[in-house]
Amino acid sequence: MARIFKVLGLGLVIAAIVWLVTIWQWQNAERDIGMGDIVLQLLVLPLLLTGGLLAGIWGVQRLRTSVADSAAMPGIRAPTPGEQAAEASLSAEAQAQRQASAWVLAEAVHLPAGVDSDTAWSSLQAGVVRPDLDAHLQDLEGLPVFTARVPDIDLDDWLLAHGELAHPDEGGLPPAVLRALALVEAPLHRVLDVLSGLHADHAQGQASSDLAFHAPALEEQSVGKAHLAGVAHPMSPALAASREARRPRVTVRVLWPSHWQEADRDAATVWLQGQCTVLQDWTTAVSAHAPVWQTNTLTHAEALWSEIDQHLLRWTRESRPELLLILAVDSAIDADRVDHMQAVGELFTALHQTGRVPGEGAAALLLAHPMWPQLQAQVPEAMRLWRPICGRRDKSADAAGRIGCSTLTAVFTELLQRTSPSPEGLVVVSDADHRASRTGELYETLQDVLPDLDPVQQVTRVGEACGDLGVARALVPTALACAALRASEQAQRVAVATLVQSSHERVVVALSPMPPLQAVPDAA
Repeated sequence: MARIFKVLGLGLVIAAIVWLVTIWQWQNAERDIGMGDIVLQLLVLPLLLTGGLLAGIWGVQRLRTSVADSAAMPGIRAPTPGEQAAEASLSAEAQAQRQASAWVLAEAVHLPAGVDSDTAWSSLQAGVVRPDLDAHLQDLEGLPVFTARVPDIDLDDWLLAHGELAHPDEGGLPPAVLRALALVEAPLHRVLDVLSGLHADHAQGQASSDLAFHAPALEEQSVGKAHLAGVAHPMSPALAASREARRPRVTVRVLWPSHWQEADRDAATVWLQGQCTVLQDWTTAVSAHAPVWQTNTLTHAEALWSEIDQHLLRWTRESRPELLLILAVDSAIDADRVDHMQAVGELFTALHQTGRVPGEGAAALLLAHPMWPQLQAQVPEAMRLWRPICGRRDKSADAAGRIGCSTLTAVFTELLQRTSPSPEGLVVVSDADHRASRTGELYETLQDVLPDLDPVQQVTRVGEACGDLGVARALVPTALACAALRASEQAQRVAVATLVQSSHERVVVALSPMPPLQAVPDAA
């Protein structure tokens, strides 16, 4: 359809030029103009010129294509058996990387829409949550601003229950930092509750099998050697290395806002680690490595998915049981933050409706290695998280003029090729907000790649209800996508978390339910 419009537009331009030139010539000519002249010069001539120009463009394109093909293939020969084997090996590795995934064992959020993912998802579907005028915050003109505040957070009451933290008036952390800690506390404990019930019995069973396998070798080592009664045989290096390779490992990735002071981020991390006694007890119980904490800041929230992608790729090469606990939290419900947003032209006001609405929220994800032992029996409600697909726009989405969707279309197309979902079973959860640039890009992309999708029923824009979530937006759509899968009644269902808030970065992540556990037939 677009190509037809281009051809019609070209024909109209040529016809207009021909008509202008012809009419000018007729005005200067000293002769009568007949019907034949009108038909020939005003109708036939524009058609001939348009057809000739289109034929010329088509010929040049064909010529360029043939030249490029000739340059790309100077000679063709049959591949040798060695080359065929290498190509097959590379193809298998590339296919494994394309299908890299992890299991989402638990997800949790704390948003203006709800204190957990299921409640928040139901509120978003009902449309009962919207930003409102804030009674405590004003812009530089003294007018109240629209915010998406979490209603159940009262900082004074929360500090009374947490005596280890001082009030801001008594030299404690800034209010925005304390609100973030209050927001992230509940999601952290929800995912830790799931982690505390996770075990690695399969790995322990394998260790027992290995011990039986290495028993003859141990006996051989003991022949001719005197051992005191009651002293166990020494463990073979192979068995020790095998057990060490199967010790679980946990990485905790915390995403703090980059605009915080470094001392505030360090203090928040220390407090967060103090809340993770359950994690410490679990690592001791399963003989796991000590948790590795990562708290470095990112230039943009979407970069977190590049880190997650590297974890997924590494898990395709390593079989060690591993968990990745991710936390992200942010709060712009703060007078200084609102003043800064307005100073840089990013605050939504009556005179600047392309700005962002200050919001706040927290989210947590617990990801497991795809080969975690007996995971299907332990957490049957786990969701499969496919490898994220990231892209970067050439033109800023905040620039003047038309905002194209080629980047988002490209990453969406690749995702659909990997997952092949049915249109009726697809749900899209995006961080898009009220801004036409983000909504238009998202809907135009879906119209191009999924024309049968119903945007009213199958697309949810979290940012429209919860405002700008800061760095928390990196995880919130994914956590809510898990809730969407649980709420769906479709047999073949896939949820796609889509990040479009950034001016340049675009990320899509697909999730699908774990297949039902197959019954194991009794041994004869």
